Amino acid sequence: MSEDPIPLVGYADKFSAAPGETISFQVSSHSASDYRAQLVHVVSCDPNPEGPGVIEHSLDSPINGIYPSRVQEVNLGSYIEVKETRALDELGSFTIIATIYPTTPEQGLQGVVSRYDSSQQMGYALAIDHLGAVACFGSHRLSTGKQLVSHRWYRIWMSYRADQNILSVGQMPLQVRKDAHDQGSAHLENVKTSDGHGALLIAAIQGKSVEHHFNGKIESPMLVGEALSNPLTDPKDEHLIFHFDFSREIGTPNAVDVGPHALHGAVINLPTRAVMSSQWDGSTFDWTKHPAHYAAIHFHDDDLYDCDWHTDFTIKIPADFRSGVYGVRMKITESDEDMIPFFVTAPLGAPQSRIAVLIPTFTYTVYANIARGNTNDEWRQTVREWEAWPWNADDHPEYGLSTYNLHSDGSGIAYSSRRRPIITMRSASVCYPGVPGSGLRHFAADAHLWYWLENEGYSFDVITDDDLHYHGGRAIDAYDVVMTTTHPEYHTRETLDALSAYTEGGGRFMYLGGNGFYWKVALSDAWPGAIEIRRGEGGIRAWASEPGEYYNALDGTYGGLWRRNGRPPQQLAGVGFTSQGEHRGGGYKRTAASYDPDYQWMFKGIDDEVLGDFGLSGGGAAGFELDRADTRLGTPRNAVVLASAHGDSNHFVLVPEDILTNLLSWNGEDFKELIRSDIVYFETQNTGAVFSVGSITFCGSLPVNDGNNNISRLIKNVLNRFLEQ
Repeated sequence: MSEDPIPLVGYADKFSAAPGETISFQVSSHSASDYRAQLVHVVSCDPNPEGPGVIEHSLDSPINGIYPSRVQEVNLGSYIEVKETRALDELGSFTIIATIYPTTPEQGLQGVVSRYDSSQQMGYALAIDHLGAVACFGSHRLSTGKQLVSHRWYRIWMSYRADQNILSVGQMPLQVRKDAHDQGSAHLENVKTSDGHGALLIAAIQGKSVEHHFNGKIESPMLVGEALSNPLTDPKDEHLIFHFDFSREIGTPNAVDVGPHALHGAVINLPTRAVMSSQWDGSTFDWTKHPAHYAAIHFHDDDLYDCDWHTDFTIKIPADFRSGVYGVRMKITESDEDMIPFFVTAPLGAPQSRIAVLIPTFTYTVYANIARGNTNDEWRQTVREWEAWPWNADDHPEYGLSTYNLHSDGSGIAYSSRRRPIITMRSASVCYPGVPGSGLRHFAADAHLWYWLENEGYSFDVITDDDLHYHGGRAIDAYDVVMTTTHPEYHTRETLDALSAYTEGGGRFMYLGGNGFYWKVALSDAWPGAIEIRRGEGGIRAWASEPGEYYNALDGTYGGLWRRNGRPPQQLAGVGFTSQGEHRGGGYKRTAASYDPDYQWMFKGIDDEVLGDFGLSGGGAAGFELDRADTRLGTPRNAVVLASAHGDSNHFVLVPEDILTNLLSWNGEDFKELIRSDIVYFETQNTGAVFSVGSITFCGSLPVNDGNNNISRLIKNVLNRFLEQ
């Protein structure tokens, strides 16, 4: 991790806007100098000298100009804040109780329930101390001295008896075991406490900022207005001051107090909800059916939902603006600069072109700020030589990591948000050093397609996943052709429904990537800009959801693979994810069917038997992640496989959902036969058609030799035919 901050960085409040709509930009600069902003049209994002280069065209705009630098802080860590706390101003005797499941008790001071100013040591806090034991803080500090064991449930408490000036603190495991001495209590006489002032915090402590965040689950925090003689039993309601029930309103940022004063709180930075509480017994796996078994929140010290930065400038998209890929390039010096990308869509129902390119903004968000762990000397040398984007999440986790990473407590990151700088979504962002080609992924790699379209003279609009989710079929129905980019992996029911209706309604669909339509994600208007993934029951994944936690908190539906939800990718695209390997690619070999007269129009001008044994992504069109046709998974019976490429079994592996035993695959085929990429074509109802290539690296072959190659010719033939129909 680098100690030096990124000198200039920012984000937009949304990914896309149509003419007449606005996008605002939030920027943080550590420079003493002003920075310059310039609107650009983004044509190419590949810094590789063997590729087309980074191509941006400057445009006139009211936002162009000089802006003052200012540092905007990032505050990681989730917690609950209760601002209305007058009921706590004159407590007298009291007891605070919570059930907790600590995940890093050894990490140091962590707040559980606090109305405490650590700088003045005023108020009170029930917390974990530097010894990993339950303690209370205030004018006096008192600890049980018994270290908690991580990933175990405890009931903890602190109490104050005002008439005798006795302070107590305690902890008791819900399941006592012989392998730990983790229960105990402590008492201190002749002390006085302060009621404190300001907000009540759960899972943190107030200092100069909110700090000392708790890692783990908290359930049922409560405060009663008496010093309980037995805090292990639930108190009587007449003494209750607050009692938070986290099984209420799980999909929202609301923390509901069921006590008499309704001290409802705001959940900050999107901790994980719909997680097993201490009451979970395995009798239900759907939290919507038995919320009481999910009455806990899993807080993390590195959660981040919204940086909540001030806006520096706002652009209103002009009425005559062309749909496309744009960005605001900001610069202080030649080395201190950033470019925030965004997308301009055509007005809903009024396309500017016949072609729509579907931008996978769900996938961009899910992968946002992925720390790949491969930032080495070779990467740094490549960045210097290519003058590429020099920042990465390995060195800079301060903007929150991706759902392909783990929280600091080892749990999987289930949420991502675009309300923060996404430093992996930039031009010239090299992800894989030392591989054939440019080593690009996602936004930068997707530019190979839209560069090729521009270079070949095709007019096209862009539509984002977000647009498709919220507008449904209205976002794409007016287009003759819809194309994907390299990796449209994450989708909602709404986006899949819209694409399925489009193909069956006569639309022509070109799936030009790999590992598409694989995972189901959830969105919610309660958390705008956020996306949720539960990685349950199969799938190639960076972590696995805990048992009982396969249902999304944001929408209450079963998560995981679309295949597990009864919608394998083959049903839509004819191919679906089958294998993953290194970021390397090879060529496809044409099948006998490709020489059939019915399909010769696709191969007009192509005499080669091998297609795409070249490319800026992995060195070949078939690589990294591969999709296969499979009629048992939904590939239509009329689909034809035009070409196939088998992955090198030395580094390609079969997806786990296809493996039944060490010898037996799901459909009975040999493992090696399933490790392949298939190019397929099939027709649908109402003269619709689908053409799919089933490889992430495919689009990297399009720009090679200025588009004079067999992959480029193949896609032109298909696209031109689709536009003729």
